[in-house]
Amino acid sequence: MLSPENVSSPDCLNCTQAVGEVNVSKAILLGVIFGGLILFGVLGNILVILSVACHKHLQSVTNYYIINLAVADLLLTSVVLPFSAIFEILGYWIFGRIFCNIWAAVDVLCCTASIMSLCVISIDRYIGVSYPLRYPAIVTEKRGVLALLCVWALSLVISIGPLFGWKQPAPEDERICQINTAPSYVLFSALGSFYLPLIIILVMYCRVYVVAKKESKGLSCGLKTEKSHSEEVTLRIHCKNATENPGSTPSTKHKSHFSVRLLKFSREKKAAKSLGIVVGCFILCWLPFFLIMPIDGTSKPPSSRLEDYLHRTAEAKKGNGAK
Repeated sequence: MLSPENVSSPDCLNCTQAVGEVNVSKAILLGVIFGGLILFGVLGNILVILSVACHKHLQSVTNYYIINLAVADLLLTSVVLPFSAIFEILGYWIFGRIFCNIWAAVDVLCCTASIMSLCVISIDRYIGVSYPLRYPAIVTEKRGVLALLCVWALSLVISIGPLFGWKQPAPEDERICQINTAPSYVLFSALGSFYLPLIIILVMYCRVYVVAKKESKGLSCGLKTEKSHSEEVTLRIHCKNATENPGSTPSTKHKSHFSVRLLKFSREKKAAKSLGIVVGCFILCWLPFFLIMPIDGTSKPPSSRLEDYLHRTAEAKKGNGAK
């Protein structure tokens, strides 16, 4: 055991009765786990960003949203998680009160931006599946940039409240760095950071499912009709020994339009499925924490050790979720 000065406090989030005690074997194990998660998260998100930046054909508005998600998760894994790891390993905070407040604000900023990026992506996928041919006209680059600016602006508004005093009184011991448990802020941040985006995400993906199912059925019937109609037209052409080029007939033009529509819809449907898996992982990561946080924030006294554990677990998983 490494035993710096022991401290005892009921407000300590992450500490045992002896705050300064560090179990060496536990510290090594946590260090390896956190180190692996941080390395995997940083490299994975950098690869996502570089893959879009280095391939011109991938530079679409949809992929800009995915880059934004990767940037938020990259900041989380590179700026927030290393200090979380040190906090977890030592069992107490060593960086002072001011940095604790800044670190907590950046934590909320990155997590909120990540969740809101998924919200924007779900809206984008709904438009892509519902209006595949009109999508480029609806989702322009200018509107995409505006959406990303809104994501970071809203995330900033939600995260900076505690820096201006919207929090519970800070403990005297600077080695205690805890999640903000002020009831009004807890409810505000939980609604803004998670529940409202979650409702939008679920509504959008339910709509995507309904539209995709309806469109798949329609395109399947259309494909059979198109095939039958094409065979009929070909038979008539052979019987009449038509001299004009079949490619110029209205039926062929309709077939070409139908093929483009089918191809675009298939691509959008595949992208929606992939991103649906990401959203499912996101819900599994964050739902336990955001279920406990409002209850914990309004309980007397708050039992924040479970909340803190769930938060760090969700952070670690989410930081590796954009790849």
